[in-house]
Amino acid sequence: MTTEIRAARADEMEKFSSLQRYVFAENDAEGLDAQSPVQPEWTTCAFVDGRIAATMGAFPFRMRLNGAPVDVAGVTAVGTYPEYRRTGLLRQVMEQGMLEQREREQSLAILWASFGAIYQRFGFGLASTWVRYDFDPRQAALEDGSPLAGSVRMLALDEARPIIERIYVEYSRPRTLDVHRAPAYWDSVFRKRPKRERYYAVYFDGGGEPRGYAYYETKWREGGLSNPEPEPNQLMSVPEFVAVDVDAFRGLWEYLRSHDLVARIEMAGVPEDDPARSLMLEPRELRRVTGDGIWLRVVDVGCALPQRPYGDRGELAIAIVDDDLCEWNNGTYLLETNGAESEVTRTDREADISMPARSLASLISGHDSATFLARAGLIEARDEQTLRLADRLFATSYRPHCGTGF
Repeated sequence: MTTEIRAARADEMEKFSSLQRYVFAENDAEGLDAQSPVQPEWTTCAFVDGRIAATMGAFPFRMRLNGAPVDVAGVTAVGTYPEYRRTGLLRQVMEQGMLEQREREQSLAILWASFGAIYQRFGFGLASTWVRYDFDPRQAALEDGSPLAGSVRMLALDEARPIIERIYVEYSRPRTLDVHRAPAYWDSVFRKRPKRERYYAVYFDGGGEPRGYAYYETKWREGGLSNPEPEPNQLMSVPEFVAVDVDAFRGLWEYLRSHDLVARIEMAGVPEDDPARSLMLEPRELRRVTGDGIWLRVVDVGCALPQRPYGDRGELAIAIVDDDLCEWNNGTYLLETNGAESEVTRTDREADISMPARSLASLISGHDSATFLARAGLIEARDEQTLRLADRLFATSYRPHCGTGF
C-alpha cells in the first residue's frame, strides 16, 4: 500500500467532491449537482494506491482580528472514507496542510466543526459561540417603544445588494472573526432559489443613510393552510440580521415583528453580544440556544501574535508547549505592545504564562480570558497579576463572531 499526500489535480476534483458528498450525506438533487467551490491548489489530500482517501480544503480568507485584517486559512471539506479512518491519514493531511498554510503566511486557520472532538486533538481551540433565537414575534416586544427617526424599506435584489455589502464592510471592520466576503460569496447569498423567495430589508436613518439590514424567507408551517384556528400560520427564517447602531437594531426588529401572519421567527448565527436580550421586555421569549461556533488554530505563533491590536500596553513572555502538529510553535515568545503596535521575539526568558496551542487559540481570539482558562486548568501563569495583565492585553472590542458559512 502506497500513500501520497498532495493537492488534488483539476481532473481529480470530482472525486474530491464525491468524498465530501459521502461524508456529509449530501444526497439531495441540488447537492449532487454542486461542484466544490474549493480550487485544486487549496486542497491537501491523501491518496492510497492512487485512490483519494482523505481530504482538506483551505479558502484563502482575510479576517478581522480585533479590527485588524489578517490572512487566514478557512479550513473546509475535511473528510475520510470509513475504511481509511483511524489510520493516521487525516493527521498527515493536517500536518502537510498547516505547513503549506505557514508558507503562504496564513498564521491562523479557522473552521466550522461538524464534530469538535476531531479538531481539538489537532490544536484547534474554541474561538466563538453560535447563537440561535426561535421566538413568537407577538411576545418579543422591546422595552423601548419610542418612535425612531429612520425607517425600514424592503428593497429589490438589485437595489439591495450594493447597500447590504457596504453595511457589512462597516459593521465587520472593528470586529473579530468576521471575514472579507468575496463577490462569489455574495453571489450565493443573492442567487435565485427554486420555490423560495428571499426578501431584503434595509434600515435608513433620519438622514437617509443605510445603517442595518436583514434578509429573510417565509413559508407556511406544516398544516398551516388547513388550520381552522384564527392564528398566525407562517414561519420566518432570518439568516442574517446586521445593525450598525441601536436605532437600526430597533427598527429592523420591529419591522420583522410587524408580519402579523408569522407565528415563529428563527434567527441563526446571532453574535454572542447581540443586544436583543438587554433590549427586550422579556428576554426568555427569545428561547436562546448557544453552541460552539468557530474553532481556531494558531499555525504560526510568532507571526500571529503581532498581527492583532491589544487592549492595553505591556509585555508578556508566552510559552507554547506540546505542539506536536506545528512543532515550530514550541518555545517562549516575548510580546511587547503599546496596544496598537507590537513586537514579538523568541526569548530564553522564563515564561510568565504557558499553554498548549488550543488555549492560545481561545485567548488570541478574545473568546476566553486568561483568568478563565487558568481556572479551567488550560493555562499556567506566574501569578494573579500576570493573569490580569493577560486579560487586559487579549481583550477585544467586540465578542468574536463569524457570520459567514464556508
